[in-house]
Amino acid sequence: MFRDVLPEYILKSRQLISYVHNIADMALELDDNTFEKNYTNDNAIFMLRLAKYVPMKNEQPSALGEHQDYLGFTLIQNDDVPEVNVNGKWFHVESKPDTLLLIAGEFIERWTNNHWRSVLHRVAAVKQLRYSIIFFSGPDLNCVIQTLPCKKCIEQPSKYAPITGYEHSEQKKAAIRN
Repeated sequence: MFRDVLPEYILKSRQLISYVHNIADMALELDDNTFEKNYTNDNAIFMLRLAKYVPMKNEQPSALGEHQDYLGFTLIQNDDVPEVNVNGKWFHVESKPDTLLLIAGEFIERWTNNHWRSVLHRVAAVKQLRYSIIFFSGPDLNCVIQTLPCKKCIEQPSKYAPITGYEHSEQKKAAIRN
């Protein structure tokens, strides 16, 4: 039965990411479709992860170590438990019906020249069984990730050299292997 709803969940998550892109365009005073145009072909990345976190011993600080999401926007639907550590401070993310947590990945940080940040976070160790549904989105890996021409983004010189999504992804994978 659960498998029957997954295709619909993925479709609705993809539609929600499209709405987030439209809102991002408006918030940054960009032309319509600035973000979305990089997500419309078959090379864009959309991944659904179903996570089960089992209870852990008290001495273990996290169920998933510190990391930054390196793609675009991430949607997280989770149980109501203390769960996210951002820059060394724990935040209780209270789950409410029909709500999701939205996280900006490193591509968003690069596009906005750090105006919107990809935060370092980790998943807290839990004392009770916990489930999360995570939907990752990323642009066509052939697109060039460079500072967008928004007022807030270009107030300072670009902090990042242009890079393709593929090159950035390969750098992240290499860093994990090392």
